Amino acid sequence: MTFSYALGLPRQLVLSVVAVSAVEIPVAHLLLARWNPMVALAVTVLSIVFIAYVFVDWVAAVRRPLLLDRDTLTLHRGLRAPVEVPVRSIASTRAVPSNDGLPKEALRTVYAGEANVLITLEDGTAHAVAADDPVALIAALTRVGSAPASSSTHTSTLPSGPSGPMIGTSR
Repeated sequence: MTFSYALGLPRQLVLSVVAVSAVEIPVAHLLLARWNPMVALAVTVLSIVFIAYVFVDWVAAVRRPLLLDRDTLTLHRGLRAPVEVPVRSIASTRAVPSNDGLPKEALRTVYAGEANVLITLEDGTAHAVAADDPVALIAALTRVGSAPASSSTHTSTLPSGPSGPMIGTSR
């Protein structure tokens, strides 16, 4: 099963940075060129390389979703090295309203934005993840963790509001 993490806030952030840079880079180049053409060229090239990296990293995030199979949850984050979590070692999964509700020692395997799922392992470590559909991710982890072939004890906690599960975002 796959779960996207780069289609909500990350897409908006990337497109905003690219749009602002499309205006900022030529203006900065023209202003710097009056002072020193070589500096203007260097800054322009570095800015274009940075924007290209941001865009390619986002495309990688879209093409490399979180991957859950029978034995492993693979946490991808764009071009960065993936983190593989054995499903048997997952002690609990729960929704978190924002990064404010995370333990200090939680590993933030978040591409961009706020974490909305906390995966706690049996050894006490935790991974904070920002999934586009946190309810589906938590449900899938609970199903896989409670399958007969698995010996883990999975708990899933979804805070409830008046209209059902409440996956929080700050407003």
